[in-house]
Amino acid sequence: MSTRIQVLPTTLIDQIAAGEVVERPASVVKELVENSLDAGATRIICQVEEGGKGLVRVTDDGEGMGREDLALCVVRHATSKIRQFEDLQRIVSLGFRGEAMPSIAAVSRFSISTRRAEDEIGSRLMMEGGSSPVIEEVGVAVGTTVEVRDLFYNVPARQKFLRTPATEMGHISAWVTRLGLIRPDVHLRLEHNGRKMIDAPATKDLGQRTAALLGREVFEHLMPVEYAEEGLRIVGLLSEAAGARSNTRGIHIFVNGRYVRDRLLQYALMDGCRTMLPHGRFPVAVLHMEISPEELDVNVHPQKTEVRFADARRVQRALRLAVAGVMASSPFDGMDQDVQPARSYTLHSSGPRKSSVREALGSYMAKTTGSYLPKSGSLFVPPARAWPETQSGAEKIATDRPLRDLAIVAQLWRTYILLADQDRFVLMDQHAAHERITFERLRKNMEQGEVRSQRLLVPVQMEADAAMEAVVLEQRERLLSMGFEIEPFGERTLSVKALPSLLIQSPAVQLVRDVLDDLAESDRQASWEERRIDVLSRMACHSSVRAGKDMGEAEIRALLEQVEKIDFGTRCPHGRPVLRAFSRGEVENWFERS
Repeated sequence: MSTRIQVLPTTLIDQIAAGEVVERPASVVKELVENSLDAGATRIICQVEEGGKGLVRVTDDGEGMGREDLALCVVRHATSKIRQFEDLQRIVSLGFRGEAMPSIAAVSRFSISTRRAEDEIGSRLMMEGGSSPVIEEVGVAVGTTVEVRDLFYNVPARQKFLRTPATEMGHISAWVTRLGLIRPDVHLRLEHNGRKMIDAPATKDLGQRTAALLGREVFEHLMPVEYAEEGLRIVGLLSEAAGARSNTRGIHIFVNGRYVRDRLLQYALMDGCRTMLPHGRFPVAVLHMEISPEELDVNVHPQKTEVRFADARRVQRALRLAVAGVMASSPFDGMDQDVQPARSYTLHSSGPRKSSVREALGSYMAKTTGSYLPKSGSLFVPPARAWPETQSGAEKIATDRPLRDLAIVAQLWRTYILLADQDRFVLMDQHAAHERITFERLRKNMEQGEVRSQRLLVPVQMEADAAMEAVVLEQRERLLSMGFEIEPFGERTLSVKALPSLLIQSPAVQLVRDVLDDLAESDRQASWEERRIDVLSRMACHSSVRAGKDMGEAEIRALLEQVEKIDFGTRCPHGRPVLRAFSRGEVENWFERS
């Protein structure tokens, strides 16, 4: 009688296990470069073809391997990093599980050429799809070269999920950048189809390495971070508000020299700078956290990008304090810092005439600006005039009266428009309102195929990473349909030649970077319509009246007239409220007068 349960063949076991370690070509680059760093390399060259699907070759000048070690390195769970269970509690190397090499070899045409300094001749190992290795002698330089060809050639189900070469190259570039930020003392070079993508010479300065990998434009907005308490230290760089991005791709957190993806750490970082960044903006951060190896567990996942802390709350608190301390000293973006000291003021009145309420409010606000309001521009109060007549009875609040029929009482804190009549008042967010107006115009123009593009007198050159270049190459026609004309221009540089005419006054570099970031980060399983809505929302945000901008009565009137023409509901494209209305009865309830 045959059994139903059988032991799987070794080759199939390796292919299944490879799925946990090798997700895409970027996973291969990550594992190989980490091995090179562990081997003491001072120079690492990554050569990639067809986005890593055709070839990944990593060459280093590390210590190399002898013939015996070479044979063992492709055996699952064979490693030089640990010897016993207790070693897992004090891991300082990037690799340690002994899974990467056999996993990669199981799903590719694989070879390793290596030599130690003490050996006169080197060795080469060759495998195909997890077959038995063949080893031969070969003349090579000291160090190791690993070649991975035709990734997933024997696992077509995995191969079909790979994206275009440009997209896969974006993921590879991201991993090389992360690993380069871990070890500034190692010269790191990345080439794609013979074209240099990254070339970061060795340096002892994290700032210089950050500028080389993230770009000079990003580096100019970074501030140093340094925080220490017993058994815990955080150092690195953090962007001020002006350098914030539209997504989290600029956040790089390292724990004991290992890049980690940890939601709790990211939440702590955002909590530390939450009140200092505009809504929907995220900092660029390169933060290195040093903690005793006994205080964390790195053996959580085969890809080694997750960790667990013995005292997670303490680590989160330290990161929050480190970030908050730096952000507190950063300049206010677009805000007058000359503020009046806080002081109290009491409004005495035996019942002012309704036509003078605005004057009383203006006087009160001007004298109670507090530490949160600038001296000038914090409050606009138009000339007094009679209150508009309202409808009678239940119709007063139940019906939506046009906003243009309400009196403009004030612009509060250069952000909110206060409107009122005899029976209600309305607070409107000037940025959210204008954002919805611009969004609806952009969407209507695009649906009708009437998006107008305006060429720039002088094209703007901007720094770009591989992910942005991938979007430009893959989404060229869609970008043109939205009014953007962008082309690659030399090494890690884009040339912006035209912008949508509605957005021509927006800062070109920040606008384009945010749009490309959104397209790079958007869910590729979503429809183009869904992705386009997100991009249009971002475009509308850039061209809208900002919070903190002074608006005169004529500008406010013009804004109200535009709002009346748009079927905008009550929320901006990002879901935030545009306005809030309060009846006289509600106000009387606040003061227990009803």
